Parts: sequence; C-alpha cells; structure tokens
Amino acid sequence: MNPQAEASSFLEELGIEELPIVPVEICRKLGIHYSEDHLSGFDGVLILYPPTGHGLICVNNRITEQGRKNFTIAHELGHYCMDSLEKTEFYCSSEVIESFQSAINPIELRANEFAAELLMPRNIYQPLVNKRDPGWDTIKELAVLSQTSLTATAIRFIDLSDYACCLIVSRARKILWFHKSEDFRPYVQMDSRLVSRDTLAFNIYQGCVPADNFEEVKACKWISGKGVQPHTEILEWSLPLNSYGQVLTLLYDEEGIAGWDEEDDYDEVAEVEWEPPTFHKSKRKA
Repeated sequence: MNPQAEASSFLEELGIEELPIVPVEICRKLGIHYSEDHLSGFDGVLILYPPTGHGLICVNNRITEQGRKNFTIAHELGHYCMDSLEKTEFYCSSEVIESFQSAINPIELRANEFAAELLMPRNIYQPLVNKRDPGWDTIKELAVLSQTSLTATAIRFIDLSDYACCLIVSRARKILWFHKSEDFRPYVQMDSRLVSRDTLAFNIYQGCVPADNFEEVKACKWISGKGVQPHTEILEWSLPLNSYGQVLTLLYDEEGIAGWDEEDDYDEVAEVEWEPPTFHKSKRKA
C-alpha cells in the first residue's frame, strides 16, 4: 500500500485542492468525532465503531502547537484510511508521530507518510518548494501556508527539494534521528549518537543564542565518508530548543562534497546515487 497515493486519492474524493488542508474539517465530513483531552503516554488516539462507520480521534491537550495537532489528526486519519480493516483502536505516542526513525513500527511510519501527503500534497507543494532556497526561513514560511509543524515541513521540503539537505533531530545532546534528501550523499555520524562540540547545535545546548542563518562548521563534526577531510566544511543552521526539548538542525551541502562516484553504494538509512552538485544561493553568514 502506497501511503502517498492513498492520501492523494483521499483528497480527490473530498474535493480538496488548496492549502491549508484542515484535518478537523475532514473529520466532520467523515462523521469522526474530534476532541482534545489529557492522554497519558499518547499524543493521538483513533477509535473506530464498525457498526456505524463512525469513530473518534482524540489529541493530547498538552500539545500547544496547531501544526503538531494537525499532523497528529492527519496521522490518525492515515490509520483510518489504511489500517481500519486490521484493527479498530490505535494509540500513538509522541515518539512515533512526525518521526521517521527506521526503528518505529512500519504502520506508524506509513501513517506519517500519509499525513505528510495529506497536509502538504505534492501537486500543490512541489511548485512552492521549487521556488525557494533551503533554510529555516523558507521552512517557516511554508509551515504557515500549510499550517504544519516545522519538523513535518522540513521533512517535506527535503523530500521534494533537489538541494543536498539533511534534518537532524536531537534532544539532550543525543541524536534521535535524521532525514536527508536524495542528493545529500555523506554518512551522518551516528556512532556516538551525541552532538559534537564545535557545532551550532552543541552551542545551543550550552545556552548560547543560535544564529539566524547558515554558518560554516567542520563537516567531520556531523558527517563522514569520502571527501570529508579535517578542513572540509558544511553549512549548519540550528534552531533553539523547541517545546519537546529538541534542537532541529538543518545541514546544507552547498558546494557538493567531493569524492563520491556514481556507481558507489553504501548501506545507510537512505541509499541513493551521487549526482553532480548544483550551486544555488543560500542565506548564510557573510
């Protein structure tokens, strides 16, 4: 089952063709009751009532960000559309919603992919992405248009962009997971799973005020592989701690780190082929 195709067909059936897509309104159309309540250990719950065809989606009332609420509802709608023949109750924790860790349950990962396509449809989002350069200012602008969280919007931008970018999510200096574009070739350093010193993200954990643009850092502090030498640099832009205690880091390989060959393959979270780098302007410290 292709979650992107399922979400696209779902939107077509509902006659939705423009942003923002409001998942609460979708619930009303489907006869799904929506509520917010205190949920212990969960961010979203879907309970279905097969005899009536109706159901309930409940979102944790501790979630304050509307974009995160929207993604959570869309995640549960993904279960509604794709998994309702298998079970009638879904209890989804904050650790799985908006996460693309390879270790999470494939059903939850699929629901995340459905939610991303539902809220940020490729046919609408792709032209918006094509006109913009990488950076958190771009991602924030898109997040306002689609009423989605920065994490979800960053992942969508990376998936649809031809820039060599990578999102790294960390908490308490521990790297939780990363998501990179097809053109981002190097390995992300996951051996120690700790954010290295001499990075902007590390400085944030030390209480420093983060930069509001890309800055050059030593690439070996984040990545490894062919072409990554002690002097090699990469662009980093890290945001302050969010409400989940996370630091969101965007890496941009603007110059195209040398050393990759087209026939080279490697075993990592995302296996892709090297393509010639493209050179674009970026918002970076002069």
